[in-house]
Amino acid sequence: MTKTYQDQETRREKDYRRLRTRNPICVGCGYSDHPTALELAHIIPRKFDDDAVVLCSNCHREQSDAEKDFSYSPTTDNPQMETIGRYLLSVADILKLVASKFEEFGHWLLEQAEHVLPYCPEETA
Repeated sequence: MTKTYQDQETRREKDYRRLRTRNPICVGCGYSDHPTALELAHIIPRKFDDDAVVLCSNCHREQSDAEKDFSYSPTTDNPQMETIGRYLLSVADILKLVASKFEEFGHWLLEQAEHVLPYCPEETA
């Protein structure tokens, strides 16, 4: 085993630990080609909770930019309910990102379906 291979293997293992998975895929766009381009994105700031999702650098930047409009200092007398509310709103933002990609992929599939031969299940039997 060469030194370069060991270094690459070590780097890859560090990436997997950092991303908390051996099969990292961006939940926003599906990118999975190279783990160094993926990041662990906390759903809400770590001072509230440590839950996170894997996002590519671009999706993470888009997500983080939207979060800049929110205050993360407790603003109510019930910080537990406030944290749950912020968590749910952040998860909703991530789901909007995923839903947008579903819509994009759905349109693409319908476009592709117009250009292929019809499926005939009785011919495959």
